Amino acid sequence: MKKNLKLFSFLCLISLVLFVACGGNAEEQSTTNDSLVNMETKTEIKIANDTIVYFSFFSEKDVKCAIQYPKEKAEACILLLHGWNLPSEEWCEKTGFCERAKAENYVLIIPDFGKTNYGLEVYPQTIDSYAIYPSLQWMMNEFIPQLQEEYNLLQEEQYNFVAGISTGGRGASLFAYHMPEIFSGAASLSGDFDIYDLKDEYIFYSFFGKYDDFPARWEKQAFVNDCENYIVPTYIGHGRNDNVADVSHSIKMYDSIKKHQPNMLLECHFPDTAEHNYAYWNSEIENVLRFFNSVKNEE
Repeated sequence: MKKNLKLFSFLCLISLVLFVACGGNAEEQSTTNDSLVNMETKTEIKIANDTIVYFSFFSEKDVKCAIQYPKEKAEACILLLHGWNLPSEEWCEKTGFCERAKAENYVLIIPDFGKTNYGLEVYPQTIDSYAIYPSLQWMMNEFIPQLQEEYNLLQEEQYNFVAGISTGGRGASLFAYHMPEIFSGAASLSGDFDIYDLKDEYIFYSFFGKYDDFPARWEKQAFVNDCENYIVPTYIGHGRNDNVADVSHSIKMYDSIKKHQPNMLLECHFPDTAEHNYAYWNSEIENVLRFFNSVKNEE
């Protein structure tokens, strides 16, 4: 009997040692392993049905957002930003981008931000008819977290990209600049970056207030001069025959990033005859998706 008792005690001691060495119970061990996997690989994105989501910005204005999923598997997300006051659905209706991207297993997030100018905040000087549109801070602090929490999209452990046309092109680079932990790459088509050149443009001072009154506020919006802190791989495209947003903005942006980030993945395309229209933006589909795929392959 004593021999059996000693054997039992010995076995219990061995079990206790193994329990401690293995980090407790099986559930805790599984959690640890899962977290290690997530750190080393990108989190899987679950396929779901296409949907329309509404987000409250202010009580008098909701933000509509379409989410489109590929058919079989999802490997990455693309946040698609429209031009100033352009219908968000025209990304899909007037270009082949959406179908092509979904065929390459991208989830598309297509918000309708209306006449937003991607100002960091809504200021007291922002005119009432523009104050109803989302600020960049709201997008970063409310819009994206809700997509993360409720739809498991734009998680840090996923491949996430942002692409925009016209004003949305500047918005894409702003998301990349302010949220490098979220976005793996960005694409800007026909964007306007150096807002110091646009001090007399109504759609800018109506958001930010007059430059002479708020120079520091304008400086916060003009990150083109702070590209030492711009670290997200970026594709910049702009037609040289653009009579809406001058190509010099994109050239300056490209040169500034290249100067400060010489080893970063960065591409540009400035075709001579391209204009500020869907014909040009449609022509960039191959380049943008190839660039995004190259970012995934590089990582």
